Amino acid sequence: MVEGCRRGDRAAQRVFYEQHADRIYALTLRMTDRPEDAFDLTQDTFLRAFQQFANFDARAAAGTWLYRIAVNETLQFFRRRDRERTRLEASRPEATGRTDDGTAAPAETDVAAALADLSLEHRVILILKYQTGLDYAEIAEVLDCAPGTVASRLNRARAELRRALEAREAGEEPRRVRHPTSRG
Repeated sequence: MVEGCRRGDRAAQRVFYEQHADRIYALTLRMTDRPEDAFDLTQDTFLRAFQQFANFDARAAAGTWLYRIAVNETLQFFRRRDRERTRLEASRPEATGRTDDGTAAPAETDVAAALADLSLEHRVILILKYQTGLDYAEIAEVLDCAPGTVASRLNRARAELRRALEAREAGEEPRRVRHPTSRG
């Protein structure tokens, strides 16, 4: 099937898509929390994969390679969205995170809401580990880093999530973290 995809065989591409689309959609949905964005990112991921199949190393797992593409597409999506938000916020009167009457906007206290408050780097690594079930080596391959780096990033991400949950539980306004635009 991989060879068929490399040659541009539509039947092989269809089979490849059918085998992996649900997992890629689930990953992008967890990262964006928006079904319409997840659908678009899933399509973008497969378009990019089919364009880059000539560069695919057949010794690697196709699913892990596809996860890497999906993560990269999602990171690009967030970068574009953040640039657009920055432009919009600069043209808007003061945005305070409060309602019209000056009180704090209501906050969700569940893990999904706290996860959304994390930096994108930390959100991605937690999703890859706990929601997609990848092991350290697979995460390292997806993120193009060493397994030891995965372990330290996971520790920092868990600590950041713990702080976000504690802040929400204490009724504090969530600290929104700006999404990084480069890998660290």
